[in-house]
Amino acid sequence: MSDPLTIAQPYAKAAFDFALTNNALEQWEQMLIVASTVASQPVIAQQIEDSEQFGEHDLAAFTEMFLGVCEGLLDEHGQNLIKVMAENGRLNVLSQVAELFHELKEDHERMVTATVTTTEPLTDEQKANLKQALQQKLNRSVELDCQIDESLVGGMLIKAGEMVIDGTLKSSIHRLATSLQA
Repeated sequence: MSDPLTIAQPYAKAAFDFALTNNALEQWEQMLIVASTVASQPVIAQQIEDSEQFGEHDLAAFTEMFLGVCEGLLDEHGQNLIKVMAENGRLNVLSQVAELFHELKEDHERMVTATVTTTEPLTDEQKANLKQALQQKLNRSVELDCQIDESLVGGMLIKAGEMVIDGTLKSSIHRLATSLQA
């Protein structure tokens, strides 16, 4: 089976291009989040998995049911995307489409979400300083997603896009132990 991200890429790109052309990036992101959330519900997810065995009539009925659940939350174009994905048996990658769309939107807006993992909560001043430093380093607007992981022992781990800065005590100890063994 192909990689879900590879399958989702053309749908995300098409949705992004359409949304950008129609000045509706935020609206499309919200529609994709709604559709992805609906698709991830256990009963719906099982139906999506089973839809590979559906005939044309059953698939159309399932698609209408799916759109009914999303009624009022997807515009005509969002509904068309769901219909095309259903016809092609691709509703199982809706969450990846939403993720890729979000990445395309952030890239377009020159924004990145930096996940900062520490052993204890950062103060507001630390967050502000870190955000400013990352914005200078990345030349982008930065949104912080702060998480706590006590197993790090100390320091912090920062992931922003493809950049990773591992300043954790746990990693430093591991590097020291490796160099001592060499």
